[in-house]
Amino acid sequence: MKSLFLSILAILQTLTVFAQTDEEVLQKLEYDWLIAEFKNDTAAIASLMDETFVAVGLTKTYSKQAELDGIFTTMNERIRAGHVVDSLYFDDVRITIYDNTAVVTFISVTKGTIKDVPFANRRTRMYDVWIRKNGVWKAVSSQVTPIR
Repeated sequence: MKSLFLSILAILQTLTVFAQTDEEVLQKLEYDWLIAEFKNDTAAIASLMDETFVAVGLTKTYSKQAELDGIFTTMNERIRAGHVVDSLYFDDVRITIYDNTAVVTFISVTKGTIKDVPFANRRTRMYDVWIRKNGVWKAVSSQVTPIR
């Protein structure tokens, strides 16, 4: 009986090591989203979005499908223009959680080339709102602003 108890305790301790905070999960989801954009994987991005998703643009708002279509078009244009991102990191990450809602802001910083001409420290401010539905975080709104 004691060995069974110790075995169960060991398993629970192991599972605790792999547990992530909501902040860690949300930051990984943000990273996964951007990597999916660079790969032009709109199916992966769609899986992160709630059906009610709304993107905020300069002149109007976009539905989930319109945003996915825009991402696909933009990424194809970048590929044709020889725009390659070699590295990505996040700066100034702020995650605030209100029960089952989270607001995530950060600056993505990229390095790469456009037609073999290098660029570095291209900075873009991100603002995303996530909700937790049935234990899973889904994006409900996003706004992206290039920093000039």
